[in-house]
Amino acid sequence: MANTEDLRYVRTESALRSAFMELVSEGPIRAVTVSAVCKRAGISRNAFYLHHAGVAQLYAAMVDELLDDVRAACVASAERVLATGALDEDLVPSGLAMLAKHEGLLRALLPSDDGSLAKCLADGIAGAYFEAAQVFGGPGSSLEHRLRCAFSAWAVLGILQRWIELSDAPIEDLMPYLSKFHAGIQKEATQYLMGE
Repeated sequence: MANTEDLRYVRTESALRSAFMELVSEGPIRAVTVSAVCKRAGISRNAFYLHHAGVAQLYAAMVDELLDDVRAACVASAERVLATGALDEDLVPSGLAMLAKHEGLLRALLPSDDGSLAKCLADGIAGAYFEAAQVFGGPGSSLEHRLRCAFSAWAVLGILQRWIELSDAPIEDLMPYLSKFHAGIQKEATQYLMGE
């Protein structure tokens, strides 16, 4: 098993990810090969396979990291709201802000997406919202609750996709808009979950 803390491992992984994102921004993901990633990253195929079994696994690892970060941020945000009892409408939801951390990946992948990434992201974001809502001990897995989570996730993803399509400005600049749009949804959902 590779030592993922080793500086060489970290540098190689970074080079692989950068090369992958560059290649995806130049053409469809299905055209990206291990050879192309290795050539762009300046590493051997053996080094690639020490990190990933193939391009699909590299892609999946990057998307999984994004979704894990969003999930963790949403749950932490919900725990803060529950602990303080304060719902600040101007607070940019942590899960949304976490998307800005992965801006390079989103800008590389979303424009050429055939819909499968969007579905994966929306499902992951909805799952993160659902998990965060469980912190409140809310309505469990009711249909209405699941629909609220799905609606919020697809709304955020749709706005994010349009922003990337129309603007070169960083995703951070989108956050005030997302916060404003999301605040109403968040307030209503929180009131619903807390039984108000």
